Amino acid sequence: MTITYSWAIRGLKKAPQLGDLSDVITFVDFEYKGVDSESNEHAVFYGMYPLAAPDSENFTPLADLTEAQVLAWVTEGHPVDHMQSRIQEMISEKITPTNVHTEMPWVEPEPVEPEEETPAE
Repeated sequence: MTITYSWAIRGLKKAPQLGDLSDVITFVDFEYKGVDSESNEHAVFYGMYPLAAPDSENFTPLADLTEAQVLAWVTEGHPVDHMQSRIQEMISEKITPTNVHTEMPWVEPEPVEPEEETPAE
């Protein structure tokens, strides 16, 4: 199984005022997606990454943030081992299911009644 992983930012949460700073990003809503190149199956791990309060010297105003900068915050500070393990398990389950729904043998299926045909006018 060869899995390619990618990050995406789904949303941001902010504190309107934090000390003397305005519109401070406090959480990043992200997804980490894995796609198996052999089966083309995929799985996604969703998460919320908390950010430490910035100091005024390294603060970037909300209007000046870029997707690349926010992705860097998340990817530099978030361990991927657990997420990759879960994604691999989810893809494996899609390829070779171990738990699927089944009929209950003691319940008779309800008969399907044929639809009535209406005469054409």
